[in-house]
Amino acid sequence: MGAMPGDLEALGLLSEPQRARIYAFLAGAARACTRQEICQALDMGRTLAAFHLDKLEQTGLVEVVADAAGTGRRGRPAQRYRATARELSASVPPRRYELLAEILLQAALEHRPPESFAQAATRVAVRRGRQLAAGHPAPDTLWELLGSLGYEPAADGGTVLLTNCPFQRMRAVNTDLVCSVNLALAHGYLDGLDATGQFTARLRPCPDNCCVIMEPAA
Repeated sequence: MGAMPGDLEALGLLSEPQRARIYAFLAGAARACTRQEICQALDMGRTLAAFHLDKLEQTGLVEVVADAAGTGRRGRPAQRYRATARELSASVPPRRYELLAEILLQAALEHRPPESFAQAATRVAVRRGRQLAAGHPAPDTLWELLGSLGYEPAADGGTVLLTNCPFQRMRAVNTDLVCSVNLALAHGYLDGLDATGQFTARLRPCPDNCCVIMEPAA
């Protein structure tokens, strides 16, 4: 997966040595730890630990869980911290190889002759595109959806160009399959956003950009 803005921010936070120590400690801990336990294990002051824990929590790398045993003062449960399952990726420009793999694996599960594997893959891709559109925080904005998926959209008159291919390396392995999946995803995005009356997605091969463009509907 390519580095989205949130990933870049989180990776930047981990470049701070003390913050990285806290994250590494929590990631390797068998259970959630209190601030005091973190300070003792890392020989770190409470104020400094609290500052870094707050930053890690804001970016979703660490989460707070209540201590069910109620070991805090006057019976209040002490806050415990644990590393989350969030994964980070640092490819620039953004890539979404996990999305392609997800589609192809699902197609392999659903594929039944006489349907070809390519047909199964495009069918699954349309469905996944609709799901991504429906789950986007701003489901009425095509531009924001494409940006969040790493396509780096740009306007060329009324046409939307996708200046980055999220599947660039895999396109070189099997151009026809990868580009057909990408086009099917685009159809799913438009359908999921109810934008098929505004734009039509088609392939326009390009070595530098994504081969999918979205033109104004006739």
